[in-house]
Amino acid sequence: MVMSKRAKQLYEFGPFQIDVAERLLLRDGHSVSLPPKAFDTLLVLVENSGHLVEKDVLMQRLWPDTFVEETNLPNNISLLRKALGDDAGKHVYIETVPRRGYRFIAEVARSSDELPELIVEERTKSSITLEQEEETNLVGTSNRLAARPPLLMARSSARQAQAVLLVLVVCVAVIGLASIANRLGAKQGALPEATGTATKVQPALIKSVAVLPFKPLAADDRDESLELGMTETLITRLSGVKEVAVRSMSAVRKYNALEQDPILAGGEQKVDALLDGNIQKTAGRIRVTVRLIRVVDGRTLWADKFDAPLADLFSLQDSISERVVTALELRLTGEERQLLTRHHTENPEAYQLYLKGRLFRNQWTEESIQKALDCFDRAIALDPNYALAYAGKADIYAANSSVYLSPAEAMPKAREAVRKALEIDDRLAEAHRSMSMVKQFGDWDLAGAEQEIKRDIEIKPNDSESHLRYSGILVLQKRFDEALAELRRAQELDPVSLAINYRAGWHLYLERKYGQALERFREAVALYPNSPEMRRGLGCVLRQSGLYEEAIAELQKAADLLPLDNCLSYLGNTYALAGRRGDAKRLAKELEGLSKRRYVSPVAIARIYAGLGEKELVFNWLRKGYEDRSDHMLGLRIDPLFDNVRSDPRFTDLLRRMGLT
Repeated sequence: MVMSKRAKQLYEFGPFQIDVAERLLLRDGHSVSLPPKAFDTLLVLVENSGHLVEKDVLMQRLWPDTFVEETNLPNNISLLRKALGDDAGKHVYIETVPRRGYRFIAEVARSSDELPELIVEERTKSSITLEQEEETNLVGTSNRLAARPPLLMARSSARQAQAVLLVLVVCVAVIGLASIANRLGAKQGALPEATGTATKVQPALIKSVAVLPFKPLAADDRDESLELGMTETLITRLSGVKEVAVRSMSAVRKYNALEQDPILAGGEQKVDALLDGNIQKTAGRIRVTVRLIRVVDGRTLWADKFDAPLADLFSLQDSISERVVTALELRLTGEERQLLTRHHTENPEAYQLYLKGRLFRNQWTEESIQKALDCFDRAIALDPNYALAYAGKADIYAANSSVYLSPAEAMPKAREAVRKALEIDDRLAEAHRSMSMVKQFGDWDLAGAEQEIKRDIEIKPNDSESHLRYSGILVLQKRFDEALAELRRAQELDPVSLAINYRAGWHLYLERKYGQALERFREAVALYPNSPEMRRGLGCVLRQSGLYEEAIAELQKAADLLPLDNCLSYLGNTYALAGRRGDAKRLAKELEGLSKRRYVSPVAIARIYAGLGEKELVFNWLRKGYEDRSDHMLGLRIDPLFDNVRSDPRFTDLLRRMGLT
C-alpha cells in the first residue's frame, strides 16, 4: 500500500470532484462507485454544463456504432441521481428536458489541482474480477455493475485485455444461446413477435415485485385506461403466484409520471425487483417494451419488446406474464399456471370498457362510480359471460352502500351481480372478495364473509387488499390478535399503503389502546397531512383522550377534505363532549335534513345524539338503521362513541337481533 498525490485535470461541483484520467467520481475525497457507462454519461453532461445535451447526441457519444434501446439513457441518469443524492422532487444537478434530453445545472469549476491523498492498494483476484466487469446489453437496458469498493485500485493493461476478451466470449455465447432460444420459440409459435433477449442475470432471492404503471413514449400519446389496465392485469396475474409478493395497484398507481425514477420507486416500495414498461400504439398495433430490474443494484434481469395487433392484446399480456415468471425462475403449480394466462373475456372492446370502469371506480366520487357502472354494463352487453365485469359491479354496489347509495338500492344489485360472477367462474378471486362484502354489509353474516375472503386469499394469497379486508372482518368480531396478524401480512405485501397504515391506527382505537393509537396517528398525519382518514382517526383518538379542542380541529379538517356523513357525525359528537351543544345539534339537524334528499346512514345521526346524551333519539335512529340494514350498524359492538348507551337493555337487544352478541 502506498500514498500518493497527483496533479490531475478536475471538474468540481458541490462536494464532488471528477478525475477524468483515472475515471473517478469523488465526494469529499472518497470514491463514489459508478458503472462505466454511468460515469461516461456524467462526464458528457459535466463537460457541457449549463447546456442542453440532446438524447441522440448522448446516445451517439455513449454507444457509437452500436444499436441499443433509448431506455438505457434514463437508466444511467437514474444511477447518477442516486449517486449524487439528487432530490426526486427538485433536481440540483441533472435537469430533465422532456422529450429532448438532459442538462447539468450545477455550477462546475475546472482546475488542475492535486488530488487529495488516496489509498492505492493491491487487489485480490476477486476484486480484479469486479473491476474488469463490463456491461453487455442486447436489447434495451444497460446492466449495472456490482458496487465496487471505495478504493482507487491500480490498473493493469494486460488484465484489461483479458477482460475485453472475456466480454467478447460471453457476448458471442449469449448471442448464440439467444439465437437457439429464438428458433425454438418460433417453432412453438407461442408468443407474439417478441424481439431481443436481455443478458441473463441470476435473479437470486427475488421475493417481492412491484409492477410500475406502464407509460407512453411521448406525453401526447397517453391512454391512461390502457396504461393502468395493463399494469393492473399483470399485477392480478402475478398475484396468483405464491412464491413472490406483488405490490397492489393502489400502492403503485402514483408512479405514473413520465420521468418517474424506477429505482427510487422500487426503494420506496421495499421490493427486490420491479417491472417497468412503455406502450406505443400506432395504426392498430401495440408495441410494449418491458424490463425487469433488480432494485438493489439496478441491474436488468430481463428485458424484451413485444409487438402485436391491438386485437391480440391478450396474447401479448400472456407473453409478458410468462416471461416474467421465467426470468424470476418461479415454480408454478398447475392452477397458478392456468391463472397466469387466463382470459376473462376474448372481446377486446369489452376488456377496454372494463379497464375504463376500473379507472373510474378508483376515483371514488359519486359521479365516477356511476361512470364505472356504465362501463361495466356496456362490457357485459358485449360479453354476457364476462365474470370480472359482474364482480366489478358487485364491488361498487357493496362498497358504496350507506355511502352514496342506500342499502335497499345497492345490496340487491350487488348480490345479483356477484351471484352471476360466481356462476360463470367460481375460481374468480375478485368475485369471492365481493361476495364477502355482500355477506358482511348486506347480510350481517360475519362468518359467511370470513369464509368468502379466505377463499379469495386461497386463490390469490399475495393480495394485500384481501388481507386488509380480512383484518376488518376479524376486528368486528373482537378477534384483535388475529386481525393484527392479517394486518401485518397486508403490510408485508404493501409496506407504504395509506389504507393499511390508517387501519393499523384505527384497530388500536377500537381496541381502546388510545395511547398507542394517538402516537401512531400523529406520525401518520405528519406523513399524510392531506388524508381525511388520518385526520379523522387522529381526531377520534384525541376526543377519547379528552383533548376536545384539538380533536375538533382535526375532525374539521377531515370534514373539509372529505365532507361525508361519517366525518360530520364524529365532529358533531365531539362538539357535544366539548360542551358546544348548539353546534352539535346544528350538525344533527343538517344531517336529518340531508337524509330527506339522499341517503344518510341513521347511525351517523345517532352518534351525535349519543354525544349529547339524548338516549331516546339515539335508539330512534338506531332502530331506523336496523330497518334500513345500514352496514354502519355492524360497528355498534365495538364503536367507542356508543359506550355511554352500551349498558341499556335496548342496546343489548339490538345486537342480539343483528346476530352480533
